[in-house]
Amino acid sequence: MRKALLVLLLTLSAAMLYASGFDIVRADFEISVSEGRVYTITETLSYDFHQPSHGVIRYIPLDGARADVIHVSESWQSTVEDGFLVIRIGDPSRLVDGVHDYTITYSLSPGRDRYQDYDEVYLDLYSTYDEGVDNITFSIAMPSDISGCPFWVTYGPYGSSARVDAAMVDDRIIAGRLDHLSPGEGLTLRIELPEGYFAFSDHSTAAFAAVLVISIVLVAVLLVMYLRHGRDEDPVIVPTFSPPDGLTPLEVGYLFDSNDDGRDYAAMVWYWADKGLLGVEEKEDGSFTLHRKGRPADGCEEYEKSLFDALFSSGDDVELSSVRLHQAIESSVRPALRRRYAKGERALYDARSQRLQTLAMALTLVYAIAMAFLTAVNDSRFGLFSFFVLAFQMIFSCLVFWSLNRRIPSARQYVMYSFLVILVTGMGIVFLNGICISAGISRALVHAMTVVMSVALSVMCALAAAMKRRSAYAQEILGRILGYRDFLENVEMDRLRTLIDEDPQYFYHNLSYAIVLSLEQEWANKASSIAVEDASWYVGPSPVTSYVFYYALADRFAHEFGSTCLVPERVSSSPFHGVSSSHGGFSGFSGGGIGGGGSRSW
Repeated sequence: MRKALLVLLLTLSAAMLYASGFDIVRADFEISVSEGRVYTITETLSYDFHQPSHGVIRYIPLDGARADVIHVSESWQSTVEDGFLVIRIGDPSRLVDGVHDYTITYSLSPGRDRYQDYDEVYLDLYSTYDEGVDNITFSIAMPSDISGCPFWVTYGPYGSSARVDAAMVDDRIIAGRLDHLSPGEGLTLRIELPEGYFAFSDHSTAAFAAVLVISIVLVAVLLVMYLRHGRDEDPVIVPTFSPPDGLTPLEVGYLFDSNDDGRDYAAMVWYWADKGLLGVEEKEDGSFTLHRKGRPADGCEEYEKSLFDALFSSGDDVELSSVRLHQAIESSVRPALRRRYAKGERALYDARSQRLQTLAMALTLVYAIAMAFLTAVNDSRFGLFSFFVLAFQMIFSCLVFWSLNRRIPSARQYVMYSFLVILVTGMGIVFLNGICISAGISRALVHAMTVVMSVALSVMCALAAAMKRRSAYAQEILGRILGYRDFLENVEMDRLRTLIDEDPQYFYHNLSYAIVLSLEQEWANKASSIAVEDASWYVGPSPVTSYVFYYALADRFAHEFGSTCLVPERVSSSPFHGVSSSHGGFSGFSGGGIGGGGSRSW
């Protein structure tokens, strides 16, 4: 029993000893730092291979730094993978065993540090994985005098503050040694230097001048384009007390705000009911059943026929809760509706203004790219961050302005949309301000520079979104719709009473159009004191005493219609993955700098 236990312990000890395939019996690091904060590092590592291997793979964390391999003592290949400089050293046709030396020289360019009050060197020399490292020596040569500057050389697990015996050899060189690093430990060097110790090229003034000139020129160009070719004239409002001839509620809703939404599709049910094509039955529990009584005329538009057929695809009597229209709308109804008003005499927009809008959007995108470049003129690593901020502001602002321009907004909508754009513009200024400071743009210019580019971008988005001018046909139809809408909203009681006396179904003829123009409540309230003529197409659990009932009915119907008929049949979701955070040091502890990393055999 004791003999078996001894064998087991010896086996485990051997497995632990040889788990990594090698140990490093000697390591020497020589670092030279330039005035531009570029680290040139020469590593001489003696590997003691416990088993034959082709060589080693060196993993060096970059943390955003640029890397360049200058020299390797044997054949090698390098790649950048997942934030690591990966150097594969060795010959696939040859094996090495025992002690073998490798020398690697590479440079790391981290750019400016993130502090405004001081400069720093923060560098990991080595981070062990499963291997141990013995007999470590290191030296770092700075470009100029650092006497009096605090420095720390620490080792151990991440966060350890154990100090290494290191000394300043002369006014600009620090050197030291460490006997051993255990698996899972690292060796880190940090020097705190006066602000401005490192010399970087400063193009802040030129960048600000370019931002100012480009912004003024492009905003002026887009403004001239808008005033000459993109601005809509006020439509000539034609008073009328009937909907535009030959247009269904879906078409009126689409022509009114250039959009076909759930309200427009629900209104088609009331339109067909008024035409005698279907009946609406409301049950005691508030659910609805639709009964087909006819079909749209042969000469109706393709979109109307497709929508009606989709509504009754399962039979002549359908429960509203079982109807699914989303696929039919996406595949046939909406495309047919938009084709009808895309080209020719019924085109909604002037062709020239559409081409100019495309040009305006392209110029706005070019502006965002140019501004991202100019924020990173002192440190190109920050260009991508700037572009993400500017792209988000551009996309959000264009969507808001497009939504504002495609309909006739109320004063409340103007205020709300303006607040959203101002909020996003302000956020853009804050984020760009931080990026510019980190990239080394002078504090004297950064605030003005970020304000100019963010405000100019929002103005350009507003002009580009508003550039598309309505066609003569769209102007004429909009004037008739606005005149009809004004009638629905402001008709005098006596006039309405006369119209209903002449045609008892007059209220119902206009109900579906009032729905798409968001005036069904006002329309019902206008007729509330007039004796009700029952709708021939409605059957319900209780008698109707006021036209206001039909507003409430339409409201309940629209809610169920939107929550069941228009939703996709399948809604997929994807899991949310969190993001990792980075760590930094203040005084000095092991880990957290660029460089370092460990090795694997191959």
